Amino acid sequence: MSPLAQHRPDTVVIGAGPAGLAVARQLEHRHGVKALVVEKAAAPAISWRTRYDNFRLNTTGFLSHLPGQRIPMTAGRWPTREDMVRYFDCYVRQQHITLQLGCEVTRIDRTEGGWRVATSSGHIRAPAIVLATGNYRTPAIPAWPGLSRFNGELVHSGAFCNAWPFRGRDVLVVGAGNSAADIAVQLANDGARQVWLAVRTPPHLVRRSLGPFPADLFLELFARVPASKVDPVIERVNRLLWGDLSVYGFGRPPLGLKATVEQRGRIPTLADELVAAVRAGRIDVVAAVEAVESDRVLLADGTAVAAEVIVAATGFSVDLDGVVGHLGVLDEHGNPRGGFASHVGDGLFAIGYGIPPSGPLRAIRRSATPLAGQIAAYLNDHEDVDELVHR
Repeated sequence: MSPLAQHRPDTVVIGAGPAGLAVARQLEHRHGVKALVVEKAAAPAISWRTRYDNFRLNTTGFLSHLPGQRIPMTAGRWPTREDMVRYFDCYVRQQHITLQLGCEVTRIDRTEGGWRVATSSGHIRAPAIVLATGNYRTPAIPAWPGLSRFNGELVHSGAFCNAWPFRGRDVLVVGAGNSAADIAVQLANDGARQVWLAVRTPPHLVRRSLGPFPADLFLELFARVPASKVDPVIERVNRLLWGDLSVYGFGRPPLGLKATVEQRGRIPTLADELVAAVRAGRIDVVAAVEAVESDRVLLADGTAVAAEVIVAATGFSVDLDGVVGHLGVLDEHGNPRGGFASHVGDGLFAIGYGIPPSGPLRAIRRSATPLAGQIAAYLNDHEDVDELVHR
């Protein structure tokens, strides 16, 4: 018998990351809706378990919990990877979330009265589906000319654990986000011989805290203020805090901080340790990668670096084409249509795609409750669908 055959859920949630866990909890606790969370990995929150060793939350733990259960105060202001893994495991237990692990979803199709989900463990039908596979499904590496001829080592940030394998080696980190900054700092601190940071679009660099106040608190305060009003103030404050960083290779971002978040979906980089390492000469900021040769990397300004290792902190793709691409529900970026949390249509819902200004965990907490309400209302309005699906 298929391991899925024992379940007759009202809703199948695909993905046991924070978004999937949160919406499943709200469905069960607030609406009495039976939810089954299916996850291809052997444990929930798998992308958090595989983060690099010095990972810390970029938003304060006090404001980054899921519905119904706070992150323990013992985790401090900036919880680590280990803190978050313990929190998610505890969340599953205490919120009594039903999981089917080691179960990869391969395709979703409309069927009479609902949806048919094909998985590696068989198929299951349900009147409602929630896509919650997250932003970190498949590593994305740019197709740099000549990359196949590179004699060195290429590592995506998703596979980077710590700096020990790269002690005494010359490493180029590509990217300017928080992962790139953290990895470059770890390499510089733990024994890489030379560390370069290749930056294409200058990032907004911010401090973790301004005095006693965490930086993400200010994003909350300015949430309803237009970017045209906020960004000039932020630029002046950052100039006072950092001084002129252009001498170290950090150019001026093309848009203000809030405009960058809203228009480009890029959050600022927490850069206290990065800027300190750059100023100390332990990390060199260089131009963007243009091409790769067997023993060096060519940069956009005409220079080159003799990197032995390239760490590509170049993001991920959601990679949903094979699962729902045939349904016409994805936008031009490959994300489910409708924004961070939405009813895509006909009982197909989605949550957790894209990078919200307040950070993903806070947005998940705020979005899971209304989305669960939409799902419950849909099921109430389509009770005949449930009978068709489970007959």
